[in-house]
Amino acid sequence: MRAFLFECKKLLKKKTTFVSISLSILSVIGLYLFNYSVVEKINKGNIAFYEINLERFNNFVNDSKEEKENAIEAGNTAKAEEMDLMIKRYQESSTNYENLKKSYEKESWKTLYEEDMKNLQIFINDPNGSSIGIEEQLISNFTIRATYEEIKILKENNSKPFIQNTIHDNFLPTIYDNFTGSSLEQWELITKRYGREGFSFLVQLIQMLYIPAVVLIGCFIFGNTISSESTKKRRGINFYKVLPYSNLKIFVAKYLSGYVFLLLFSLLMLAIPLVCSLFTNGLGSLKNPILVYEGSKPNIFGNTLNPIDDQFHFIDYQEYFWKILLFVFLFSFFMYSIYFLLSLFIKNPNITLILLGAITFIGLNISSSEFNPFIYTDIHKIITREIATLTFNPGVSYSTGLKLYLIIGLILSFIGYFKFYFNKEIT
Repeated sequence: MRAFLFECKKLLKKKTTFVSISLSILSVIGLYLFNYSVVEKINKGNIAFYEINLERFNNFVNDSKEEKENAIEAGNTAKAEEMDLMIKRYQESSTNYENLKKSYEKESWKTLYEEDMKNLQIFINDPNGSSIGIEEQLISNFTIRATYEEIKILKENNSKPFIQNTIHDNFLPTIYDNFTGSSLEQWELITKRYGREGFSFLVQLIQMLYIPAVVLIGCFIFGNTISSESTKKRRGINFYKVLPYSNLKIFVAKYLSGYVFLLLFSLLMLAIPLVCSLFTNGLGSLKNPILVYEGSKPNIFGNTLNPIDDQFHFIDYQEYFWKILLFVFLFSFFMYSIYFLLSLFIKNPNITLILLGAITFIGLNISSSEFNPFIYTDIHKIITREIATLTFNPGVSYSTGLKLYLIIGLILSFIGYFKFYFNKEIT
């Protein structure tokens, strides 16, 4: 315990530790502020869209009234009656947009949810006969159903949604859509989601591989407890030779001190966006939904996604974040074990970090086998079962990833200890 506490004090006294942590915190704060500015810009743009549509229908009303007067003067009764009907329709649309605009400005989401559900209901009731798309490329029935159910849950919980660059049907993007060309660009533009509240923004970051990036940085800061003291210029590890400590105690003290600080650093980086949100839009609701795919049924003629029959369900943020926390504990242990072992062979931490990053990237893209530990790096796609659904491999699961991280992390730790024990240059 004394050796462990001593190592912790050494890490805390390093100026590079405080500089690195400070820069990391400032970077996350900057990222949050940038996202906040983008959200505000999109909000103003959406309000402008409402105003444009409102003005457009008001112009239609005025033009129709003018045509009605001309028809009356010309004695064209049928035309006048037709214009009268058009005026009523345009006035209803104008009133509707006025109400929606006020609801959006006041954040009366229930009214907006009801409008979106009403627009989607026809496609839910008649999936084969009704469709909606972008430039003749149709949105899948799966996406429509998932969007409808998401809005329904948000309405029931009176929760705030992600902000999207559209005022019509905030579609939930899914893997069942295959847009191409300009349709893909439009789809990505209107389905790109930005978190307003702390919890939503954190979910947004996690989808961007935020946790692996944080863990890699943490390994670089705290994973060199042995390598930094075993170079030709720095032989600080020789200090332990005059103390009654075995190699095992020295190794455990240095290994655990680095891992504990890595874990605390990772949790701190997860907490920073939440703290920032307290000064702006608040934390948000833990009842917000996260889509989870249930995949397609096995088919003897070949596996394929079925947007009409394939099912899904939702989990809330609370369950999602509990899974994320457990993942952080074991994923950081796994990555730290690799980094620590590499640092025993490579004394330059920059090279070690680059090598670990390269290994992670290659492992993430080389195989979709459930026994590839790096495929679980994108934890959001593991929790939502996106990877399992796309690869038609139910073995790729959250629990499998955690077991692999624990087992491989322990094996690498033992290998690291034996390397430390038999390395004459170190001991």
